Amino acid sequence: MIRIFALLLLPLAALLPPAARAEALPALYDVSGVAAGDVLNLRAGPSASAARLGTLASDAVGVEVTALSEDGRWGRVNMGEAAGWVAMRYLARQVGPDWDSLAAPLACSGTEPFWSAEYDPAAQTFTLRSPGDPVGRRLDILGHRSTAGRSGRIGVLLPEGFALLAAENCSDGMSDRAHGISISLFPTPGAAAEGLSGCCSLAR
Repeated sequence: MIRIFALLLLPLAALLPPAARAEALPALYDVSGVAAGDVLNLRAGPSASAARLGTLASDAVGVEVTALSEDGRWGRVNMGEAAGWVAMRYLARQVGPDWDSLAAPLACSGTEPFWSAEYDPAAQTFTLRSPGDPVGRRLDILGHRSTAGRSGRIGVLLPEGFALLAAENCSDGMSDRAHGISISLFPTPGAAAEGLSGCCSLAR
């Protein structure tokens, strides 16, 4: 009887709006269901009546959704130096592991001081760069752990310290872009260098 009841619930779960299903964000999506030659509007707010900020092509892929509206029907994405909202019914999530598995590339950066870091999942390394060091330093990941009972927070052990990545709203302080991952890099205790903070995006 319990098994029959569970089977009856499966179709109902499929009909639930996006907000009712767990979604690990940020994640990459492809535009879907938009006619060729038409466009998907980017709005200033999660509403069809909000001002239009721009458009996505009908065949756009690798669109990073960093947050959902309260009802789950709109997704926040970045375009240029601004963030806007698109209707989720026209986006299809790409198949693949969630970002916090560290199985996907990341592009991170911060200001004051300016720095950038690229994460390569194949090599399990961060390459840390600054304006005075364009070649950068390779930081091999010695290990990483997620927090118990709370998803979207990853601690990363590095040769010269550690990093914390968290799924949360993050501003680069230089634009109106709204990132979905924050990063804090901490040097080995006792080192002279200060910690670095910034935001990350899923590299395309």
